[in-house]
Amino acid sequence: MIEKKDIIIIGGGINGIAIAGQAARLGLKVVLIEQNDLASGTSSKSTQLIHGGLRYLQQYYFSLVKKALHERSLLVKMAPHLIKPIPFIIPYYKKNALKRCILRMGLFIYDHLSSGNSLPKAKGIHLTIAPYQSFFKSAIKQGSVYSDAWTHDSRLVIEWALLARRYEASILSYQKILALGENEECWQVRVEDKFNQECHTYEANILINATGPWAEGFQKQYLTDLPHTSLRLVKGSHLVLKRELPDDHAYLLECADGRVIFLTPYEPGYCLLGTTELECQGSLEDIRVEPSEIEYLLAAANVYLQTPLTVQDIVHTFSGVRPLLDDGVHTAHQLSRDYHLALQQSKKGNTVLTVLGGKLTTHRRLALEALILLEKTRPAWPAVKDEATLLPGGEPLDEVGFRQRYSFIPKPVLSRYLRCYGTLCLLWLREKMTLSELGIDFGLGLYQAEVDYLLTQEWVKCADDLLWRRTRLGLCLDEIDLGRLAEYIRNR
Repeated sequence: MIEKKDIIIIGGGINGIAIAGQAARLGLKVVLIEQNDLASGTSSKSTQLIHGGLRYLQQYYFSLVKKALHERSLLVKMAPHLIKPIPFIIPYYKKNALKRCILRMGLFIYDHLSSGNSLPKAKGIHLTIAPYQSFFKSAIKQGSVYSDAWTHDSRLVIEWALLARRYEASILSYQKILALGENEECWQVRVEDKFNQECHTYEANILINATGPWAEGFQKQYLTDLPHTSLRLVKGSHLVLKRELPDDHAYLLECADGRVIFLTPYEPGYCLLGTTELECQGSLEDIRVEPSEIEYLLAAANVYLQTPLTVQDIVHTFSGVRPLLDDGVHTAHQLSRDYHLALQQSKKGNTVLTVLGGKLTTHRRLALEALILLEKTRPAWPAVKDEATLLPGGEPLDEVGFRQRYSFIPKPVLSRYLRCYGTLCLLWLREKMTLSELGIDFGLGLYQAEVDYLLTQEWVKCADDLLWRRTRLGLCLDEIDLGRLAEYIRNR
């Protein structure tokens, strides 16, 4: 049986999922196909920031910064449980190459490029008072503080997927493409589920290549008659450290080579240090953090810190690959993080849209522009409107009343529910009155009720999906509990 759709999207990262969500809201019939778990590529391996990109001002990417800052303002409202404003501190060091007057001017521009900015504006800060005087080296006495936002990147993808499904989009993970071709009327793709071996075939007039770092390879494999676009694949590595940061603030640190890195909160008791920018070599299926990257990140941060970060502090590492537009001129860290939407017609008259580049912050705008571009080829489509909507989980919630109602659940677990799920956690908590009603405790407050919800509603197929992309309990769940969880998932 062939299912007819309006759009076939290949790729389950933030851009593909956001396009699916926006298109489904318009009433279009959408199927999205992902070869692995949703957000399993670059979209779960970012620096976890929704930001304008202060450092992009150095490359004069003013339009990108303005667009990203506008999106930041909208996204904070769309997912208030998941995207949180956070202060960033820039310490002044006596050998800092970035002159203070230039930095202050940059922060002034950064604040004023965002229309309707509701976050606190930049200002100076003394770092010789608690809690900073024991965090920074004694030579560091002053700095600036400005505002951006933090998020849980892979959960942001999942909530867009939930929104898309709410409007009847088909979201398929762990799918192997058996065949992809076209006739004079449409594209046709046949896929096989990697877990149950079920096969399905879909047809649509429009094909969207939203495969991120795989976009160029996808073009070469399946779109051989169309011109290809060159991408620069740049690896960014991160270190998760067992260390808390003062006041849960984030820190922007300038490196000796002129780059900047971020030291940000991650999960309670942990922080994130990143990122590097190296040309990606080898297979996209085998991306890992190199010892030289660990050495680079630790050394760059320790220039500022009174108590040095060490290899022993590292509990987890990950690398993401950014697909950047290759201009043939700039080095990796100078390349634009903006996106390009390549609209093409095949020889048989079918439409293909390839998504190239982009960053986490601009995914909503990218999706909107993609649909506006496609709308021009389909006059009968509903009009595309630039409307922000609450993502699932973002509905208003009385936190005090919530904590009182579920006071039988440990406070750290309730905090995690609110931080990760917002109101979505009510889907498995609503009728519960005692802890025993939540079922098996797999460790660290991961109860069976939450696991069952994730298995039935959030496309979880294995323990890694749950522990690293739906939650981050993989940081601290021990081997025994991990084995119990994996066995439970296998036997479901």
